[in-house]
Amino acid sequence: MLVPEPGLMIWTLITFGVAVLVLTLLAFKPLQKALDARRQSIQDSVDAAEEARAEALRLLEEYKATLARVRGESDEILERSRTTAEHAKAEILAEAKAQSERVLERAHEQIERDTRAALRDIKGQIAELTALATEKVAAASLSAADQQRLIDEALAELDVESLGAEGRA
Repeated sequence: MLVPEPGLMIWTLITFGVAVLVLTLLAFKPLQKALDARRQSIQDSVDAAEEARAEALRLLEEYKATLARVRGESDEILERSRTTAEHAKAEILAEAKAQSERVLERAHEQIERDTRAALRDIKGQIAELTALATEKVAAASLSAADQQRLIDEALAELDVESLGAEGRA
């Protein structure tokens, strides 16, 4: 069958060694360099992805913080607006009340003036009517001075101011 021959075995080992040396120099080292470069490229990509992820998380937290701050500021602005509106409303109501009180006071003063004027007119008319009545009753027996004295007495007895107070009550 097969008989091992030492000469063939030596040439086979030498050929195998030369083949391994040639493959190592020409194929394995460049393949290893390509694999190392690919491995490094993948590692760089993974590192970049991790950095991008960390940056995205940082930006997300920053966004959330900014959003919370903006919401707080908007709530504060709304509250200030409500407070300002309430103050403005209170001022407007107070001004309207004060103005209505002034108008009412002026109306009361005008009514008082009109009442006094009407009472003066009534007093004058009463004086004239009293004089006419007295003249008719006493015809010629009274002098002008006596007539004036009677008018004054009649007016004194008539409390014109109490008539005005009854009209106001």
